[in-house]
Amino acid sequence: MMEMTTDRDHLSELSSAIFCYLSLLSSVADCIGQASPEVGGPYRKRIAQLRTRLFFQSTPKAIKASLKTVEGELNDYAVVAAQYLDQHDLELRRAIVTLEHVIDTLATRHDFHGTQLREMAERMENSGPGQPVPLNEVAGELRHRVDRMGQETVSMLDRVRKEMRAVEERLRGNQSTDASTGLLNSREITRQIDAYRLSGVAFSLLRFELHGSITEPVMKQAASRIEKQFRHRDRIARWSETEFLVLFQGPPEVAETRATQVAKLLAGRYELSTGGQVEIMVDSGLAEQELALA
Repeated sequence: MMEMTTDRDHLSELSSAIFCYLSLLSSVADCIGQASPEVGGPYRKRIAQLRTRLFFQSTPKAIKASLKTVEGELNDYAVVAAQYLDQHDLELRRAIVTLEHVIDTLATRHDFHGTQLREMAERMENSGPGQPVPLNEVAGELRHRVDRMGQETVSMLDRVRKEMRAVEERLRGNQSTDASTGLLNSREITRQIDAYRLSGVAFSLLRFELHGSITEPVMKQAASRIEKQFRHRDRIARWSETEFLVLFQGPPEVAETRATQVAKLLAGRYELSTGGQVEIMVDSGLAEQELALA
């Protein structure tokens, strides 16, 4: 009887430990996503998916393997987040330098026009009764100065607006995910391919190109489909308007077979927001590694 109680206690402790570990994974995923939404999305999603799999398969082997997986995700996230923050800081510093230059230019031109107006005032004050300054001449010169000041101010403000838009565009380019599908973008998958090449890890690249009436809702649905077909350690990205690229950890012969299987699941009918459907065809195959590095 005591032995049965001890076994139940051990099972209870083990279940509690697994629950705590799964809760920790959930918290880690949320922290990553909140700490750096621009780059943390893919890591948050993969860790959350890992947690879901462990919930249904909490074997010692699976838990041990998950520790290594999470460690790799966190290390990679730290590198990517640091690069993003460095680039973010650089772009902001560039913007500050540009804005300072615009402000200095505005101040210089303001002083110039101020000097011109003061000289006009002095001429009017010093003009004698026999040599009055014609009012139409004064009015014309004043109008000219005011117009110049207005034109230069508009030009400088337009330059500020363009610079701010350019900064926003460059900062968006530093993000690691595709805003529409939530997958990695082409910039980030290229970075990861380069990192894998340097590490010497064997991998293959799978390319899927959709044909038909391809819209953003269709690409979102396709992204949802393709995400379910690959393992946690594989990397899936939106490569172009109508293409997906997968960094598949495995030999080419296995990768090619997998590409054919997944292409069949991607092809078919997709729902439209209008209530109709569209038929999509898919080409697939191995992509040259140089393709992603071009």
